[in-house]
Amino acid sequence: MASGLAALLIATEPMFILIFGWLAGQQKISRLSALGLGLGVLGVGLLMRAEVAITTSSLLGLAAVLLASASWAAGVVISPRVRLPANALARTAIPLLCGAVMLLIAAGVTGEIQRTQWSAISLRSVLGLGYLITFGSVVAFTAYMWLLQRCPPTLVATHAYANPVVAILLGWLFASEQVGARVLLASAAILGAIVLIRQGERRVATPTPTPAALPTEANRGKEQVLAG
Repeated sequence: MASGLAALLIATEPMFILIFGWLAGQQKISRLSALGLGLGVLGVGLLMRAEVAITTSSLLGLAAVLLASASWAAGVVISPRVRLPANALARTAIPLLCGAVMLLIAAGVTGEIQRTQWSAISLRSVLGLGYLITFGSVVAFTAYMWLLQRCPPTLVATHAYANPVVAILLGWLFASEQVGARVLLASAAILGAIVLIRQGERRVATPTPTPAALPTEANRGKEQVLAG
């Protein structure tokens, strides 16, 4: 599967979170949030247009990526109802350790461990793995868990929109890759999507005063009498 198509499918994660949260009664869908989610997917699609156009991807691969996105979203929605450690680092350890065990079992069943040539592993590979463990897993996931404790999950999930933009900017900065008008337009759409989702979450979080709660002349008179 092309990486651009995979990025576009992973960008459905905020949508799944919004839908699952709404079904669970934890989330309200505002028009701004829905518009922002759609704009974000459009921006990612525009950003990865060349790779998304490749049609060699199998239906099994498409289904697997969508299932992964939906599974992650379901975990995000269910996690507030599960007794987890309050510490963000401890919360991070649970999915990382579970994932490590599952991958080791899969590697053993498929024979990948037996086929590994340990003597061919270079120091550069070890350092690269160490970087991914430290920054790509521990630091990134701890920050993600910390944000989930303080921000709406739909807003936190917008990292699926920002990740491709960051990747392209890093490629431009360190690998001299070209950044054209299409990239700039897609980046603007993605940033606009994040702003819309943020505004939508704020509107949902701000309660609208009911008519009964609004002060009336009669209520003001009663308050003055009681104050007197």
